[in-house]
This record gives sequence, C-alpha cells and structure tokens, in this order.
Amino acid sequence: MEDLYVDQNFGRLHEAIEHGTCEVFDFFHALGTVKHVFIKREIPIKICGKTFYELVTSCAYGGPMITGCKESDKRRLAYEFALAFERYCKEHRIVWEYVRFHPVKGNAEDFAECYDLHYIGQTFGTNLQVFTDPVQEEFTDSAKRTIWKAVEAGVEYKITEKPKNLHHLYQFYSTFVGKRERKFKADYFSECERSFGPQIVLVEAVYKGQVIGMGLNFLSNGVLYTHLSVMDSSFNHLSPEHIMHFGLTLWGKEKGVDLILDGSWLVDPEASDMHTFKKQFSQHTSFDYYIGQRVWDEGVYRKLCDVAENGETDVYSFA
Repeated sequence: MEDLYVDQNFGRLHEAIEHGTCEVFDFFHALGTVKHVFIKREIPIKICGKTFYELVTSCAYGGPMITGCKESDKRRLAYEFALAFERYCKEHRIVWEYVRFHPVKGNAEDFAECYDLHYIGQTFGTNLQVFTDPVQEEFTDSAKRTIWKAVEAGVEYKITEKPKNLHHLYQFYSTFVGKRERKFKADYFSECERSFGPQIVLVEAVYKGQVIGMGLNFLSNGVLYTHLSVMDSSFNHLSPEHIMHFGLTLWGKEKGVDLILDGSWLVDPEASDMHTFKKQFSQHTSFDYYIGQRVWDEGVYRKLCDVAENGETDVYSFA
C-alpha cells in the first residue's frame, strides 16, 4: 500500500478545496521511479487567449516521491526528473509550482537541488514504536494532568475502526463549524468512506453520553495521520482534544501503529497556539517541514507578472 499522500484518490478528495484538478506525473528511469501527485489550477490571467496553470500540493504533505533507487543515485534521479517534468510543464502550460514536502518521508532533501526550499518549522508526532509507554514518555506533564483531570470528570474516548459511514461526523461538523469556516461538504465525507473506508479511524470524546469532540484519522503504512478534528467549544473546559489524542495513542500502541503524525485541520475557533498544543504530545518526536517553489516556465512567468502589475486579466501579445 502506498503512502496516503501519494494516492491520487486522496488528492482528488481535495480538488474542491484547492480549486483545481488532481493529476499525477510518473517518471520511470533506469535509476528508479518518481511519483508526483499535485493539484493543477488555473492562473486567472490569460495571454493570447491561452490559459496557464500553477501546481500546489493536494493536501497537507506531498511532493515528488522516489522509489526503487539507491541512496547514492537519488540526486541524479531527481535531476533527470526535473528535466522531464520541466518539459511536461511547458507542454501543459504549467508555469510554476508550490510544494509542501512530506516531513517523515524526507523528500525535500532528495529534491533540494530542484526546488527553492524554505524551512517552515517542525511538525510533530507521537512515536508509538520506540517508547514502551508513549503517554508517559511523549506527553508533557501538563498534558497528562489535563487528561487525568478530564478522565476524573467523566470524559471518555471511543475508537471506531473502519466505520460504516461518516454521517455522524458530518452532522457534528456541520453543527459546530460555521458556514464560512466549512471547507468540507457532504460529498467529501462520502468520498472518504468510498475510497478510504478500511483506513479510517474515527475517535470521539464523550461526556455523560454526549459526544463533545470527533476526529477523522487515516492509517497508512504504520502511520496514523490526524486529519480533521471538531470540538463542541462549550465543553472546551473538559479538554476533548486531549482525550482524543490520548485515546488514539493507547489504541495505536495496542494495534502496532508506529507513529501518530499531525496532518490535521483542527476546527476550534478558540484555539490559539497550535504549535504549543501539538507539541504537548511530542516531547521527543518532531520532523523538519519544508516547502518548495519552482518556476517551470520563466518566459511565461515574467510575462504574467508584468500583466498582473498592470492590472490586466488578458493580453494578446508577447511583445
């Protein structure tokens, strides 16, 4: 099974959010293979009546991924990929690209000479493989106190593997997320069920029989990706998000999961410092997170910039 973030079906889930279409470029070479999944979307400026495009990563993480290549040959393979992909981009009127590289796969390092890289910071994980008791060893003392307090107050967690449907999650999401903030429509949840049902792990925080938090997660190649978390903010004092991560950690350790990796949208208007929050569960596990940019057609890019500066939406001459 390939990684979740190089699955084109997963990319297609996010076409509406990213306002484009998910496509894949497969590069086969004697040194190895590169698979690149991306969202292609229109640039709102035309030249000579022609439409041009930009590329973005389809979800939280991605970028070109190398397989079947010796470590010593990766730099050469990346170079050959870049030559081939540049030709592809020019043929398909793709002008530039923005990539969010996968922090665990480390593919930013593989393509450091192909993209203009920028270090964004760290993304966090809970290591379930290395530590015998990840709650004790990965969670901060503050997080553990918060969890024990919530447990003593009667908050529980519920894990559902491969749920029959996500109707309950969608209803909860629709109830507690304002219309302007909603990124996901009903068909998004239906498509999740259809394409990734066996990989879905649903977590709930429950208080006195009432659901006060829900989270959608995906299990892929030993990594549990947190994807979407929603809380009833009137119960924030009971720390439902802490309980949900606590539950996922215990469940994941029991099931032999290697890592819980943050890749989520946390839907909570009162959440302020997400960096600090996520680090509570990751005292010893973090990954460098890079974005990359590349202009694939310099001539068209410069012309588009000139047109944009003049406030035009179309131009019929390259002169």
